[in-house]
Amino acid sequence: MTSTEEDAADRTRPLRWLAWAGVALAFALIVLGGVVRISGSGLGCGDHWPRCNGHWFPPFNDIRTVIEWSHRWVAAMVSAVVAAVAVTAWARHRYERALTYPATAAVILLVVQVLLGAVTVKLDLPPWVVITHLANAMVLLATLLILALRTGRDVRPALPAVARHPGHGLVHLTALLGFVVILFGAQVANFNAGLLCLGFPLCNGSIAPPASSLAMLHWTHRLLAFTFVALAIVLAARLRARRERPGGRALARAALATASLAVLQVVVAAVMVLHLLPPSLRALHLLVGTAVWVSLVVLAFMSARAGVEAPEPGAARGPSAMRDYVTLTKPRIISLLLVTTVAPMFITDRGMPSFWLVVWVIVGGYLMAGGANAINMWFDRDIDTRMTRTRLRPIPSGRISPAAGLAFGIGLGAIAFAVFWFLVNPLAAWLALAGLLFYVFIYTVWLKRTTTQNIVIGGAAGAFPPLVGWAAVTGRIDLAAIYLFAIIFYWTPPHFWALALMKQGEYAKAGVPMMPVVRGERRTKVEMLLYTLFLIPLTVMPSLFGALGPFYLAAALLLGGRLLWYCIQLLREPTVTATAWKMYRFSLLYLALLFVAMGIDRALPSSRHEQPGEILILDKPDQTLAMPAGATPAR
Repeated sequence: MTSTEEDAADRTRPLRWLAWAGVALAFALIVLGGVVRISGSGLGCGDHWPRCNGHWFPPFNDIRTVIEWSHRWVAAMVSAVVAAVAVTAWARHRYERALTYPATAAVILLVVQVLLGAVTVKLDLPPWVVITHLANAMVLLATLLILALRTGRDVRPALPAVARHPGHGLVHLTALLGFVVILFGAQVANFNAGLLCLGFPLCNGSIAPPASSLAMLHWTHRLLAFTFVALAIVLAARLRARRERPGGRALARAALATASLAVLQVVVAAVMVLHLLPPSLRALHLLVGTAVWVSLVVLAFMSARAGVEAPEPGAARGPSAMRDYVTLTKPRIISLLLVTTVAPMFITDRGMPSFWLVVWVIVGGYLMAGGANAINMWFDRDIDTRMTRTRLRPIPSGRISPAAGLAFGIGLGAIAFAVFWFLVNPLAAWLALAGLLFYVFIYTVWLKRTTTQNIVIGGAAGAFPPLVGWAAVTGRIDLAAIYLFAIIFYWTPPHFWALALMKQGEYAKAGVPMMPVVRGERRTKVEMLLYTLFLIPLTVMPSLFGALGPFYLAAALLLGGRLLWYCIQLLREPTVTATAWKMYRFSLLYLALLFVAMGIDRALPSSRHEQPGEILILDKPDQTLAMPAGATPAR
């Protein structure tokens, strides 16, 4: 350590000791607050506040009184230390915002915490106030911890967003999810839902969501916890792979500690549930959970200071920040997704959808797909810098920081889920969210960089929009919706591999194992032809079975024939030519026109006829698909 760093460390020593004392006391306060709730000691001092049963030092003849009184006095000690922290920060470091800001924030959070504590007692422990009380305490703990870390030997400020460690955004996502899991756990505890999901890991022996709303709360908490553990393990693995970067080794060790604590937390939870929530294990569950939160805050702090070289100052900037954020959503791709979302809404058994339903599906669909694309750009920013086609995107070019891009994507996804949930229906909301999660975690994080089948399996993410549109109108998923899903699934490989043929050099440079890079051009062209030969019969079947009429049949045959012609032409060419680009552009038009043809055909009178041995009730607004004679329409 240099003499300058030693002087800085000596100068901040008083504030550092006070901040770490505040961290220790705040940690103890959270755990002791949990013991108060677990032991039912919340009213151990009656409804008196700040005194206990009318006394500053009550007689200790009741264990609940002792626990509640101890909790209050630890809170008083936290108050004294936080006040001392603020005074010291402003007296000795008034011109250092990195120290005065968190010190001031700690005072504000402390005042809120004290008021929430008083309200909790005066209102006889309402669950939502108790949960807010815990959330505020976690934020206060994090604020004191950040202040303590900033006063340490490493007094360097956080690096600019574009120069931080590549894992910084994923660290923040993991920390955010960890905080959400803590809040859901608090709800489970305060609404007494702990025993509504017996057994582990399944809920009452089933993976399906429970019917009860409180049991659903417990089930959701478990799903979020499992997702958090998986994300923490992925984060640890990713940071370990990049441990040779500046600050990477310490960051990798911190991530491993976080993942280990997360796994320990799940083990404690499993034992706790299997033993019907004994108080000792409930207290241990809160203790480990608080330790996980501390490790996440430390990890986020370290990732902001473990960086790589920043882009050159002269890097190109876009004309406006708004345009860059719109670019993150990939609007041209979304336009096709919206067609495949809206078109199925007009061919269901419910007749013409309302105007506002279509509007809200379009809004929610754009936001959800845009959020998925933004998160994809955030995760792929390292390989985007190596490809000519993508290196000028907002994140790799430095115009938008990775953290801002990630937050933008998550925010869009959250808003989209709310739009679907409140303005469409819950099933459409869950399906849209499933599409985002599949695209981000299955395709982007897992498959894209590991297998030549990345676009085959990952292409299922692009097949979710018809399910969303169908569910938005009907409130259910029928076989017809799954059929539309299959059409997009088989369309995706020939569509995307046409682009991959042209960009195989860039994919090879970026280390992405696309089919042309690993298997060669000939193998890719053969598989494109095979998928197209599967796709064409799949698209004409609705007309053969009488679900759609001759207009759609003609459109499917013409469009499919042209796509097949491109595949054959590509196979005949010894090298990649402009045909690949033409096929890629036509494939976009193909899918859009195919789905539009479905909607047009549904509206034409010529579609309303009977097939031999079947009854088609297409002239009734609540029926669409062909049914065997004698069958009763499902309502």
